[in-house]
Amino acid sequence: MSESALCEARAPRVRALVFPCGSENGGEIHDALRHSLHVEVMGASSTEDHGRFRFARYFGELPRIGEAGFDDAFAGLLRGQGVEMVFATHDTVAEYLASRMQAMGAHLVNGDPETAAVARRKSRTYRLFADRDWAPRVFDGPEAVAEWPAVVKPDRGQGGQGVAVVRDSWEARLALAALEEPVLMEHLPGAEVTVDCFTDRHRRLVWAGPRTRERVRAGIAMRSAVLEADEVITGIAEAINARLVMRGPWFFQLRQDREARWKLLEVACRVAGSMVAQRARGVNLPLMAVHDFMGRDLVPLPSAHVRLVDRRIATRARLDWAFDEVFVDLDDTLVLDGRAVPGVVAFLYQCAGEGKRLHLVTRHAGDPEEALRRARIAPGLFDRIHHLRAEEPKAGVIGGRAIFVDNHFPERAAVAAARGIPVLDVDAVEFLLH
Repeated sequence: MSESALCEARAPRVRALVFPCGSENGGEIHDALRHSLHVEVMGASSTEDHGRFRFARYFGELPRIGEAGFDDAFAGLLRGQGVEMVFATHDTVAEYLASRMQAMGAHLVNGDPETAAVARRKSRTYRLFADRDWAPRVFDGPEAVAEWPAVVKPDRGQGGQGVAVVRDSWEARLALAALEEPVLMEHLPGAEVTVDCFTDRHRRLVWAGPRTRERVRAGIAMRSAVLEADEVITGIAEAINARLVMRGPWFFQLRQDREARWKLLEVACRVAGSMVAQRARGVNLPLMAVHDFMGRDLVPLPSAHVRLVDRRIATRARLDWAFDEVFVDLDDTLVLDGRAVPGVVAFLYQCAGEGKRLHLVTRHAGDPEEALRRARIAPGLFDRIHHLRAEEPKAGVIGGRAIFVDNHFPERAAVAAARGIPVLDVDAVEFLLH
């Protein structure tokens, strides 16, 4: 290793805060940064949320933005933890923090106040780009609509919430009256894409990657095919980047009109939850924001071999039991059909990293260490291997503040009855993974 590379490796990590951190895009930022040697990522929220399960360093119970005491509490958190950069995961939070972050002494990713304000309101976004042929038609009222159906949506909405397709002026008036700040616009019945972008500190558009929204739940794309940006989409990205001051990951959404022409739906100056589609193909947009903050120039290196990303909801559980020892069975628990069970192995390494002692407890007919080696598991992973006789109960070697993992129900029942400790089947281990 060269001297310069050694110095770079030893450089202090950038301290980055995700707020609020329990959302899907908060989770994506965490997953994108957690293994980088360049950043120490932490999370904070105003309400108890999934961030507590995901972030090793989590700060909860902050006041909500706009409440008395929020500014002081948030600034105190930044100072106390030495936070250098902040990822805002909600449009309203981004707008609120953009006008305050400089005074708080940290860098807000995509924190230009005017850009955050424009992106938060569709009416301002549409007015800013009204001279472009890809701006949607916006109507002052139902009487101005020349062709039905039309669409009514919240001016400050997100994720498709509150959007209504109206088929005549009567439906339009009802929908408009139901929203506090409505926008009436043309109906766009065609295909929809999200374009994930990145702008560096020189205001250079480094990345523009379109993806489909093939299966959507609660406004989040759960299945996306990655596409190549054509001249039209790239041109729209460049035009948005020229008029709004971006720095970091951002995205915009397009939908085709009746003539299959792309029209703008919205622009957001934050990470999208489904930006994971870009990371899956090798373009880690949150990590690029860290490198840009460090003053480094960026060159994306996408893989041509990842074309589809599909997602599901992940579940985590809180185990209200402080344990120091982990006892795990071998056959059909840690090793199944001669192969290591990945989730159990991951859990054991997680526990080892937290300083817990690992025990293998088995009645394996042969040599347990040889069985481990055949499954490519190092016997040295375990602090102790308990090789029991056929009639010897496993509860006899289990003690202290421990948990027990075994695929066989009678074994779990016997240990639970004898020791009164948590016992887990193989499928339950994944709930405890960070």
